Amino acid sequence: MPVGAKGPILFVAGTRPEGIKLIPPYKAFNAAGIPSLFCATEQHKELLQEVLDVFEVEPDFRLDVMKDSQDLFYLTSTILERVKKLLLDVRPSIVFVHGDTTTTFASALAAFYLHIPVAHVEAGLRTGDMRVPFPEEMNRVFVGRIATYNFAPTAFSVANLLTEGVDRTKVYCTGNTVVDALIYVKEKIKSGQLKISNELQQWVCRAKAAGSKICLLTAHRREAFGGGLTRVFEVVKKLLKENKNLRIIYPTHPNPNVQKALGESGLMDFCGERLFFSQPLTYQNAVYAIDNVDFVMTDSGGIQEEATSLGKPVLCLRDTTERWEGVWQGLEVLVGTDKDRIMEAAMPFIRGEKKEHAPSQVYGDGTASNQMVSIVKNIFASSLSKIKVNSQKTLHEVASESAVSVK
Repeated sequence: MPVGAKGPILFVAGTRPEGIKLIPPYKAFNAAGIPSLFCATEQHKELLQEVLDVFEVEPDFRLDVMKDSQDLFYLTSTILERVKKLLLDVRPSIVFVHGDTTTTFASALAAFYLHIPVAHVEAGLRTGDMRVPFPEEMNRVFVGRIATYNFAPTAFSVANLLTEGVDRTKVYCTGNTVVDALIYVKEKIKSGQLKISNELQQWVCRAKAAGSKICLLTAHRREAFGGGLTRVFEVVKKLLKENKNLRIIYPTHPNPNVQKALGESGLMDFCGERLFFSQPLTYQNAVYAIDNVDFVMTDSGGIQEEATSLGKPVLCLRDTTERWEGVWQGLEVLVGTDKDRIMEAAMPFIRGEKKEHAPSQVYGDGTASNQMVSIVKNIFASSLSKIKVNSQKTLHEVASESAVSVK
């Protein structure tokens, strides 16, 4: 059994948000000379790969779990079994997981069963309703209970964990690694190392030249299926119809429920100069879009953090949030899927009565990953130097040889 294992640190990610927020600490640990490996469960294969490409990371392990019509039962059981095999092979000192996905839940559970310490990045976020968002709230509550190291992004997240009885010696306030990722990507865009879609850039330039107000819209939450999304799309259509100076960037979501609501709303009638409609934006294009709009309407979790960190006001298309810090600072307002609330909140930005605010550090200052490195170094002290790596091969060569055993 891997009890007391002295293998490398293992990072496990399955979705795009996990990749965005786990890759910065993964790179920071390797840069600090602490042997670390990266596993992609590929819960969302293509979307995760896009982020891996942006950060120039090649996973040491690919578990290839994604399939058509996958559900929570399939994902949980498959990831649990395949991660178990990987842990038995690698014998990691710590397993790092992020956030609230099925990959997070199943990977943490596998590590717990094998008595391997779990480090939870972005720990302590809570809505207070176990089914909102579903199943994410349950996932993060569960991982928060079994994690050995809880890296909370804010003081409020720390308070959530302590209120639940988590040992205070297991909780660390580091800021959110999403800010580390933002800084990295913005620098790469500025230097020309990351290219932005010409179509998106030209559309934004035309909108700004016309003096238009630009909004980024994202909407896909499971809780809004069955009417909520249709209401959102209908009110966005009304905003476009009644305000000629409004232009909207809308990267659609492939979920059939989203596509059904989109079709019912008639929003697609505005495609063109008033509505930039696209497939999901790559991460660098998403960062560029957020950085160039006047305000954001979203039901996403990560975009709430990214927009606030870039100084963009947020209309949150949810009735509750696990990211209250932006709301309390007046940087974000909860509007749910109620047409009147959305309309009332959006109009001041469209009329130019409210403007973007200064970039906020409420979610972090870009040092979260390095803080995690320092914390782990202090905890493990001399034991980190005892991690054994074959001197004749690089750590990643050894990993690639053993990767076949987990597929």
